[in-house]
Amino acid sequence: MKKHHYLIVGLFWLTTQLVYAQTRTITGTVTSEEDNDPIPGVSVLIKGTGTGTATDIDGHYRLNVDAGDVVLVFSFVGLESKEIAVGNHSVINISLKPEFGQLGEVVVIGYGTAKKGDLTTAIGQLENVPRTVDRPISSAQEMLQGQVAGVTVVSNSGDPGATPRVMIRGVGTFADESPLYVVDGMPYYGGRINPNDIESMVVLKDAAAAAIYGAQAASGVIVITTKSGKSGAPKVSMDIYRGWQSAYKTPEALNAEEYAAAYTQAAQHAGGTPNPAHDPSQNPWGQVTRTNWMDEIFQTGAITNLNFQISGGSDKGRYSTSFGYHNKEGLLLNTHYELFSGRFKGEYDITDKFRVGQNIYLNHSTSRGIDTGSSYSGAIINAIYMNPAAPVYDGDGNFHGTVPFELSQFAGAYGDTYNPVALLLRPTRRHPRSNVNAISYAEYDILENLTFRSSFSMDMWTWSDKTFTPKAPEIGRPSNMNFLDESFASSSRWIWDQQLNYNKLIGKHNLGLTAVYTAQFRKEEGSDYRVQDFDREDDWFQYPGNAGAILNVPGSYAFEDALTSAIGRMTYDYDDRYFFMGSIRRDQTSRLGPETKTDYFPAVSGAWKISSESFFNSDAIQLLKLRGSWGQIGNISSVGYYAFNVPLAAGNDVILGEPGTRNRHVSLNELSNPNLRWERSETYNVGLDVSMLSNRLTLTAEYFEKYTRGLIQRNFPNPHTGVPTGPLSNVGTVLNKGLELTLGYQGQVKGLSYSINGNLATLNNELLDLDEFTGDFIQHTTHLRGTILPFRSTPGQPLYSYHLIPTEGIFQNQGQIDAYVNTQGEKIQPNARPGDLIFRDVNGDGRISDEDRVYMGNAMPDFTYGINISLEYKNFDLTVFGQGVGGVMLFNGYKHTTYNAGLQGYNLDRRVLEAWTPENPGATIPVLSTQDPNGNFGQPSDWYLEKGDYFRIRNLSVGYTLPDYMADRIRNGMGLRVYLSAENLATFTQYSGIDPEVGSGAVIDNGTFPIPRTFTVGLNLNF
Repeated sequence: MKKHHYLIVGLFWLTTQLVYAQTRTITGTVTSEEDNDPIPGVSVLIKGTGTGTATDIDGHYRLNVDAGDVVLVFSFVGLESKEIAVGNHSVINISLKPEFGQLGEVVVIGYGTAKKGDLTTAIGQLENVPRTVDRPISSAQEMLQGQVAGVTVVSNSGDPGATPRVMIRGVGTFADESPLYVVDGMPYYGGRINPNDIESMVVLKDAAAAAIYGAQAASGVIVITTKSGKSGAPKVSMDIYRGWQSAYKTPEALNAEEYAAAYTQAAQHAGGTPNPAHDPSQNPWGQVTRTNWMDEIFQTGAITNLNFQISGGSDKGRYSTSFGYHNKEGLLLNTHYELFSGRFKGEYDITDKFRVGQNIYLNHSTSRGIDTGSSYSGAIINAIYMNPAAPVYDGDGNFHGTVPFELSQFAGAYGDTYNPVALLLRPTRRHPRSNVNAISYAEYDILENLTFRSSFSMDMWTWSDKTFTPKAPEIGRPSNMNFLDESFASSSRWIWDQQLNYNKLIGKHNLGLTAVYTAQFRKEEGSDYRVQDFDREDDWFQYPGNAGAILNVPGSYAFEDALTSAIGRMTYDYDDRYFFMGSIRRDQTSRLGPETKTDYFPAVSGAWKISSESFFNSDAIQLLKLRGSWGQIGNISSVGYYAFNVPLAAGNDVILGEPGTRNRHVSLNELSNPNLRWERSETYNVGLDVSMLSNRLTLTAEYFEKYTRGLIQRNFPNPHTGVPTGPLSNVGTVLNKGLELTLGYQGQVKGLSYSINGNLATLNNELLDLDEFTGDFIQHTTHLRGTILPFRSTPGQPLYSYHLIPTEGIFQNQGQIDAYVNTQGEKIQPNARPGDLIFRDVNGDGRISDEDRVYMGNAMPDFTYGINISLEYKNFDLTVFGQGVGGVMLFNGYKHTTYNAGLQGYNLDRRVLEAWTPENPGATIPVLSTQDPNGNFGQPSDWYLEKGDYFRIRNLSVGYTLPDYMADRIRNGMGLRVYLSAENLATFTQYSGIDPEVGSGAVIDNGTFPIPRTFTVGLNLNF
């Protein structure tokens, strides 16, 4: 028996020794190389496997490993990874150092890539993409706001379906100034790109960088690379957030009692009799406030965002598939935006030399917005106009008018105002958009250094707009007719690129050659109609066949557009010291005549990397590089599709005979210009790149001059031809110039990783000449209620300059008015009264007229800036992002009707309580009066002009990442981060309007949709 016992014990001992020989435990501590503090949450993996652990809160780890040649990989976000061979060690203690910007990082440029430290042109890059997409944004444009020097992003309004406008280095044309978007190597004209699909964004700012993309790149290029799959087991990621948005600031109207008192005072000032509607004894109903219309039209809107992605692959193929859903309720009732998006990206290695791939993007959106820009029918401004004594609904549940029907004798006192809630809820609006964008490519290595790539993309759009406007029987602005307006359109575009790349390294010489031939074709057509007089207004009855009348023949349009280009580019660098790039592009367009449709656009750039010279010995500076570039690009977006041979127009609005009947006709409505040339963008750029303190501190500085030559604008028609519209012509030159500065610093202190990045850009815009224009200046037609046209472009001034009469305060008494006389002793403002504006007699002719207008800047900022601060401590992260503009002047047209008691009796903004009176001589608002003989509100004066500078805390986010050792208990290899985010948290501005971010160019603020303040909670999950 004892023998058996000893045998069992011996076998057990032998077995444990064998197991021990095959597996053993490794322990250790991971610390920071900078301060020797322990680092929790460091991933410790056995190389080539998914087996591993993570350090605990004291930086300790314990891991069982097999016998043999085992290598451990230590990694942590923001720190350089390390690989350590286990060997015979049982205890492995290591330290990790911070990982700062790498000069060898590869960035995507036009038709290729380049090392970040070797660039010769002006290129900006969006940093920290993963944190940017956690914000409640739905477009790539929003991601760039305030993040890249020289890139101005203006939201224009808070309409949930609006897309921000992007301008790169100013405005140089009157046509579309939007940059070209390039996605995964191909020009992209599809729908909104899901921000969660974006891996990187690069902005090509100067002509030398963008020239290779030619005709559509005159306003710069935004290069987007989407996420790709990687070889290995499938990876799943899910990003979800839920948010709530509200208006951070809304205007206030007078209450009913103040409304009546203000108009009584205004009538008495004008020497008239107050309207009986404002007399408490005659109309007591009008003295009671029943509705705060701002509270009625604004709401707290919910935002839901979901993104699901799965990726993976093998050595021969990789894939990435995603689905996105974004739903946003607007700040105003019954406004919303909904987007569905899907993407499938695949890359396949058929052989060692032959590769193919595709990227298919699908998206479908629906939106319901509302007009807020009109001073007549804008939803927000009508909430000011509307009588506060009126309820939203009458006793029968119908929308109430300005007064009840039984008090209709008082209706004229309250103006032709819409019920603003009815304006939002009553119409039916549907705006679906569907897009399919597909990119495919095949790539073959002909020789070791020679690669051929053929890429084809197809972009297809369909969209429609349907608006049914019911009858409005209530008093105010009634309508006894209903209407259906509907339009349909479809568009298709294909692009086919053939590309050859040759790269050869010979000793210290590195040569790259690229040749591209590209062709694209676009076709679009659409139609629209209006029908009216429906017997019923139910949703199911809102179709054209149910209409009782159609007044006009439906409209339609169609066009085709073709562009072919040949491009050659050479890059060369020697010994990592001297860099050169040159390109030439030949563009041919269908939009111009035979003599001018083809043109050539060259570009050159070079750089001297001083830090690579043998004489440069500095441990503190890792990169010191000087750059210079020059280039030209043709701008096709300014050219009409058939500008050289305008087709005839057709219609049925010619009335002939007795009784008059409409007749079909064709006519020449626009003159052609067979000599129209390409609009040409030319940029000079010098730059300095510095990286120092082990790449912790980076600096990029740029100076640029960007000329638009052959500016395209419509000339006046020749009156002898009888044609109402003149031809498009090359009329002048525009200059944008400025400085750009980008500065970043990142480091680590006792376990706290941080980075601070800032950017600043200045811009000076000037119209240099109008040598080929048939006038001395361009008068822009944007107007305020048809009477005030504040914008003019003239040589020596910025585009869209304000052209206004200066004011010098307010007349305080009659003596001051009597003393303001010309050389003949006549009053310069004979109709003025105390409390009226003082207009400056600029030209000294003794009267106030349009000849006294002067130029007063424009709405484009003189400088823009942004700052981004990121902190990471253990598993917590904090991001603060601020953005602002300076040197902006805004035309506040909202004041024209909401401060003016001389119109139709609309309610007024509450600030008129601070209007001038003898007891309030320091006021800036003219006296309240039902008459305006002085033209306080009718003159195009700088009283409407206000500083639009602002600084906005765009985002504040706080997140927590579950430690790996805890996440692994739920699922091995899982990552989980939760976060809270506040968007547009605070805005600092002197602007008195609702929001200072109303756009640039010829923009009048009549109560624009405000940018919302948004709070979100979200999570990022991957496994």
